[in-house]
Amino acid sequence: MQSSINRDGFLPPDPDELIEEGELPFADAARDQADNSLTALQREVRLLSARIGVLREDAEAALKAKATSIDANAHVQLGDYPWLKLAAATSAAFIAARILRSLPFGALLAGYTSHFAETRRR
Repeated sequence: MQSSINRDGFLPPDPDELIEEGELPFADAARDQADNSLTALQREVRLLSARIGVLREDAEAALKAKATSIDANAHVQLGDYPWLKLAAATSAAFIAARILRSLPFGALLAGYTSHFAETRRR
């Protein structure tokens, strides 16, 4: 069983006595403090939500500006239809890589090796 004596060895004051002295009882004071804390937290949440909204709008504007800048830069470098030209260049590089893979480099390398060996002997 827990004692009602506090750490200092005194009994807590009676809430009725506190009311007579003009102070609120502990339960009401704690409730008021909790209400005040809740109100302050709700205000902070609203402020944070507003700040997040402003940051979101700034981020969207920055992304749109960057996309516009990239698009304009691509038009300057590649002229009209820059994405089509970029796709064609990428496709050409892919096809060239496929063709190079299919070549018999073993036979070519063997032929060049004998050629290099002969030039070295001279």
